[in-house]
Amino acid sequence: MDSVIAAVQRLPPRASVAREMRLIRRGEVYASTALAGSRLRPEEVDALIDHGRANGNHAFDDYRLVRAYADAARVAAEFRPYPAGDRRPLLALDELRMLNARAISDTGLRGGAWRQGNPPPGSGGIVAPAAWLVAQEVTAVLDRFGRGPGDDRLEVWLARFLGRFARLIPFEGGNGRTARLAANAMLRRLDIVPLVFSARDRARYAAALGAAQANAPAELAQIIAGAIVRTSDRLIAAASEADGALEPLRRIARSDYTALAKAAQRGRLRSVVRSGRYFTTPEWIAEYRSGLASRAR
Repeated sequence: MDSVIAAVQRLPPRASVAREMRLIRRGEVYASTALAGSRLRPEEVDALIDHGRANGNHAFDDYRLVRAYADAARVAAEFRPYPAGDRRPLLALDELRMLNARAISDTGLRGGAWRQGNPPPGSGGIVAPAAWLVAQEVTAVLDRFGRGPGDDRLEVWLARFLGRFARLIPFEGGNGRTARLAANAMLRRLDIVPLVFSARDRARYAAALGAAQANAPAELAQIIAGAIVRTSDRLIAAASEADGALEPLRRIARSDYTALAKAAQRGRLRSVVRSGRYFTTPEWIAEYRSGLASRAR
């Protein structure tokens, strides 16, 4: 069986790993905005989204980019999965334009508006369609890919979609972010985990996307497959850990409870939330402290 589909089919009920899924979606915001050029670190993304604080010493545009993308990603995550056999498109044209508008809000660009000019040829001499063809081309892309993977493997279907979208450059700005939002919105409608690209994935992404634009999606499909399997395994592990030998954090943390509770809230200390209480293990606390010690050296 396809490794991606096998990983997805093993997923536990979402309610049992809701906190882990929130952390995963936060990781997606960090990863996708890093691909878009943001220099914010994960903890700075957390501070901006959770508390509205612009920590760090970065260009103001970086904070605006992250804040706008986080808003658009939240909307995509709120899409309802479709029941099996539903014939509606996974993404409608107005939804795509709305995601773009949110992703580039507060930039001075016309959110959701088709580009008016014709960009120069891209790498490999790939030429985007003329501006007057954009609306027609985007409609065709959504008609083709909005029906789901069909006979394609899931990762190949997504790689082809991202490559085709990158070739169109349909909007005035934020096209890469919009494409990733659209991919995650369609995955959400299929009740599949979002794409979260690791640092290694991001280093390969531009070249793989360029190849996908030229109808060679294999490398990008491999990156996508790895991301989906990795996230699925993370949720499976979170669910199995929830049934293991966990103890209340307050009981085993003793005088370090406040610091360890903050670490758990930020996802740095492995933990499971049950009825609003944090549970962990002595091994996970030791692992967290070992990480702190190694960073201090």
